[in-house]
Amino acid sequence: MENTYKKNEDGKLEVNTPVEVKEIPAEKKVYDYDFLKQQIINITAQRDEMIALKEAELLEVQTLLKEADKLGIESEPVDEVILENY
Repeated sequence: MENTYKKNEDGKLEVNTPVEVKEIPAEKKVYDYDFLKQQIINITAQRDEMIALKEAELLEVQTLLKEADKLGIESEPVDEVILENY
């Protein structure tokens, strides 16, 4: 069963989510249009902030690897790596 969507008497989006158990009525949520538009703005801003943080983290690790390469630091043989440190 799928959600059903309709415009309610207040002009808001109403979502009915059916459930399998017959004793439990379908779940109904009501959404204000402006709230939904603001959610897109908020979520997009949060996503962009997370991406910026990960980009900075990635840049830092890339910088560390470049410095390690300049200093001639190489990978340790696999059998010498102590997995408990990871």
